[in-house]
Amino acid sequence: MTLRESIIDGLVDVRAHKLRTFLQTLGVILGVASLVAVQGLVDSGRRQATKFFGEFGGLTKILVVNRPVKERLVTARQLASDGLTWSDALAIKHEVTYATLVDPIALESLNIRYGDYERRNEITGATPDYAAVYKFYPTRGRFLIQDDMESQARVCVLGDTAARRYFGNEDPVGRILTLEDVGFRVVGVMQRKEFYFGKGEHNALEWMNEQTFIPLTALYARFTGDDRKRVQYINVIVDKVENNPKAAAAIEAVVRRRHSGVTDFEVINRAERLRQRAEQNQVFDTVFLVSGIVSLLVGGIVIMNIMLASFRERIREVGVRKALGARGLDIAIQFLVESILVTVLGGAMGLGLGIIFAQAISNLIGQPAVITLQMAVIGVAASVTVGLFFGLYPAVKASRLNPVEALRYE
Repeated sequence: MTLRESIIDGLVDVRAHKLRTFLQTLGVILGVASLVAVQGLVDSGRRQATKFFGEFGGLTKILVVNRPVKERLVTARQLASDGLTWSDALAIKHEVTYATLVDPIALESLNIRYGDYERRNEITGATPDYAAVYKFYPTRGRFLIQDDMESQARVCVLGDTAARRYFGNEDPVGRILTLEDVGFRVVGVMQRKEFYFGKGEHNALEWMNEQTFIPLTALYARFTGDDRKRVQYINVIVDKVENNPKAAAAIEAVVRRRHSGVTDFEVINRAERLRQRAEQNQVFDTVFLVSGIVSLLVGGIVIMNIMLASFRERIREVGVRKALGARGLDIAIQFLVESILVTVLGGAMGLGLGIIFAQAISNLIGQPAVITLQMAVIGVAASVTVGLFFGLYPAVKASRLNPVEALRYE
């Protein structure tokens, strides 16, 4: 009996016993559906997080932030520490070989005035590297340049929301915005940044659109008068993600040395944070995956039992085939082909049901599901494996049947 004949015989058997086939495939359908739905949602969450981070720096970004000392008894060395400073950023730039961009940021709340608008807002003191660090570029005019830094220039760059807030429908480029009592000429407006998780209405990047940038040197010289040039945080871009752990360790060593051993800062490795988040979610993913695997196992056991029942119904048929010269291998292949055929049908239906499950859950939680070719292959491969494994025992039993005893079977 050829493979083609075995497949045709299996299809005929499936068509003749529709209810039995459905019971055989039910566990496989549910198992494959669970695997596909879970993998679709997990992969979607990972892609969403990676895409979100990619909008403002990507996974090669490391953030160094101030972290106040939490001890009740503070030492004189801890009291003497200034926290993060511009000098720390320069040291990182010169000493950490993996760092390609270093951007210190200082924030200050200032009174902003233009026409009828007057309100206190947060001002960002930045360097020319900011645009490249955040992948945030001007749509009109320009961003800060090195000449602005050296001359402590009275220029500013506005986020899209900030520009509309201060100037309404007017073109802000070239106009004077008053910060405290100092006039700053607007030299650029940044592109609008938007990112929405799932079907949410909140723009997760609106904070970027609300910013007002001035040269870091101008902030120190004209407003804070801070000789120590303290900053709130330092952005560091690493040459490649694989070097993030080494870069983070090097940054920590440099800053701790400069702070006389005081750890009043924290180095945040974005790629590591994403990995930790994935590990935290892995518990829930594992529960769903185990449920899917259990469903596949149950389905496999059902398939094995029904195949054994089918074998008992066909004992005389197997005996006749053996008497006519069929080898044990031919009989085993026939039963295996039928078992795999049933599970492949279940896998295909499970794949469709899994897509429906993923879309339903996606609509419920507001997070898009991603179904890839790899998931489809995994689903079909899982169903074939179940069919092969649980169909093996009935196939072997049929192949070893004595034809004389089979022909006597009632």
